[in-house]
Amino acid sequence: MKPIDLLFRGYVQLYYPAEQGTALFEALRQSGIVPKALKRYEKTAKIGFLCDLAGYRRLCRDFPDLSPEEGVRGGLPVRCAQLLCRPGLIVGLLLAICLTVAARLFIWSVEVTGNEQIGTEELEEMLSAAGLASGSFIPTLDGDGIAVAVRQGDRRISYVTVNVSGTVAQVQIRESVERTDPPTTPADLIATRDGVVTLPLAFSGECLVRSGDVVRAGQVLVSGVIESEKHGPRLTRATGQVLARTSYTYRVFVPLNYEEKVYTEGCGRELTLHFFGFHGIFFKTTGNIAMECDIIKNKEQWTLASGRVLPVGITTVRTLGYEMRPATRTATEAYDLAKAELEAVIVADGAGRTLLERTTEVQADANGITLICTVICEEDIARISEIDVTAPAVP
Repeated sequence: MKPIDLLFRGYVQLYYPAEQGTALFEALRQSGIVPKALKRYEKTAKIGFLCDLAGYRRLCRDFPDLSPEEGVRGGLPVRCAQLLCRPGLIVGLLLAICLTVAARLFIWSVEVTGNEQIGTEELEEMLSAAGLASGSFIPTLDGDGIAVAVRQGDRRISYVTVNVSGTVAQVQIRESVERTDPPTTPADLIATRDGVVTLPLAFSGECLVRSGDVVRAGQVLVSGVIESEKHGPRLTRATGQVLARTSYTYRVFVPLNYEEKVYTEGCGRELTLHFFGFHGIFFKTTGNIAMECDIIKNKEQWTLASGRVLPVGITTVRTLGYEMRPATRTATEAYDLAKAELEAVIVADGAGRTLLERTTEVQADANGITLICTVICEEDIARISEIDVTAPAVP
């Protein structure tokens, strides 16, 4: 008998006294039993081997005079008998199998692609209202109907497709692009701020400035009134760009003494379980919350090792009370903070500009650190200014 046969038929470890060795081997020969892992133990003066359960029953029936000591039982029949003695485990196993099979009939997650202006959460709410969300029953899912409902419900969406792959609903959208005809009303190009013209580019209209000219904010750069000796003045819409050197000054102050936010021990916590389309709060504490507090929300969606998103997750909402306490920082810390804030301001305000030069002045006193930065850059200072054609002509 092969070892794999013992696994499927079940086995038992038997120990016989050494003085019964002759009778034991004769009984094994007559029963047709081939012992496995036969071994003689010198310390205990016993003979041990593995025997299948059917052979063990024959030995006990045909040779009652032999007195074995039974050891470990194993194999598939033994494990099945142990499971039958634990009905709760069997029920749980059957429920797990049923849930696994049934879960294939429901949407686990919804993946939205193609959106740029519309937020994903807003689109998920639209899809949920149309009947597509985590927990939707796949056999009754109408992808075309959902796409039509979403498209008709929001003019910002021009195209929607819904494809179900396994338990994942893949939604692809295309946002509407508003087509507007270019304006044709007469207009000038005027300066948005003071500067020195570096490159005037007039596509239409009459350019009134040249490179090197100093212009002031509000000055007309490209006129929409074109003078003609034969036909007189003609109105058009001036277009183009006027690049100029401009100057900006930024001032950042960081005090040495300030108020620091310190969170207190009082904390409220709320846990919400998401299972397919079910959402329920299963844990909530209020704690000792102060009048001033921060609310921190974090949603964690469980995933498999392969990266597949499961339809199970937990949203944690924490309410942290805080109080403002006096604090101080060193001059070095204040300088580093002021420098970081200054860089952030310049980057945020520098869209569309080419930085040419910058100078920074540091002022320190007992109150804090002040950084004064002057930035020289090149930018387009021209903007459209409509011409009021209804105004009376000046004599």
